[in-house]
Amino acid sequence: MPLGFYLQTPTHRGDERGSRVHLAPEYSGYDVPMLEIFIDVVLPVFLMAGAGAAVRAFRKISVEPISYVTLYIFSPCLAFHSLANTTLPGEELVKIGLFAVVLAMATYILSKVAARGMKLDRETTSAFLLTSLFMNSGNYGLPVALFAFGQEGLDRALVFFVAQFALAGTLAVFIASSSQHSLKGSLISVMRVPLIYASVAGVGVNVLAIDLPLLVGGPIRILGNAAVPSMLIVLGLQLAEPFALGRPIVLVATCFIRLVVAGGIAYAVTLVFGFGDVTQKVLIVIASMPTAVLTIIVATEFRVRPNFVTSAVVVSTLASLFTLTMILSLIDRFL
Repeated sequence: MPLGFYLQTPTHRGDERGSRVHLAPEYSGYDVPMLEIFIDVVLPVFLMAGAGAAVRAFRKISVEPISYVTLYIFSPCLAFHSLANTTLPGEELVKIGLFAVVLAMATYILSKVAARGMKLDRETTSAFLLTSLFMNSGNYGLPVALFAFGQEGLDRALVFFVAQFALAGTLAVFIASSSQHSLKGSLISVMRVPLIYASVAGVGVNVLAIDLPLLVGGPIRILGNAAVPSMLIVLGLQLAEPFALGRPIVLVATCFIRLVVAGGIAYAVTLVFGFGDVTQKVLIVIASMPTAVLTIIVATEFRVRPNFVTSAVVVSTLASLFTLTMILSLIDRFL
């Protein structure tokens, strides 16, 4: 089924999903050219992020307030509303969470071997692992999943995003802190963020078939609708921050693992789990996202080559213009 750009309308349990608009009528039922995928799926994400970058360049506004509102209000509302109304079976929710763990373990082992092969020092190894393991499944991944696969894709990407967020809040700090015993503090920090609670509550509402009153459900849905645009603005604001390139060979290696190899690993793992159709496609695409912006915060706090990590975030994000277009095209052609 060719990839398409979906016009979304608010959905509820039992309603039909958003209406699909094919990339071009003449390509219906045929392989979609990479240029069409680039224009209708990848480029819109960068145009919206570019709006944030332009504002940052002219007004020098701070990203923190918008980031906090997105993290503590918009994202939890999006997760709650989507999971409360998703038609995904509970078994698939669990399998997607396990997929995120297995993907992280496999990528960790591969990245560790690559770091040893390049004879990286301890701090650079930690930075290399951070930038290879953790992808931008939120600010970048959710919009791409929505544009490419519609509400069905967004539902699945959200489940992965929650699992990845928990991993990033624990494993990322563990890697960055190396010999420091900071796992307990990381767990406490993760538990303070409402995204996890909103996700659990959304699943509970779905399983128990609870019909929320409009007084509650309406505001949650509207605030959730603001999550994707605000994520893209935050991404643009963060990309507009100044950075300097360093360690080019190591930088190319980590970007290659993050943008290309991780997608191949994801494909193999989806076969093991027996995922098919939309779920398989979404997970492969999300696994191929560029390095997460969160890694900059972690690297700065624990002083593990923050300049290198920032370079990896920016370079991998820009390179994903081409790699994601290619991956989406391959998925459309062969899956």
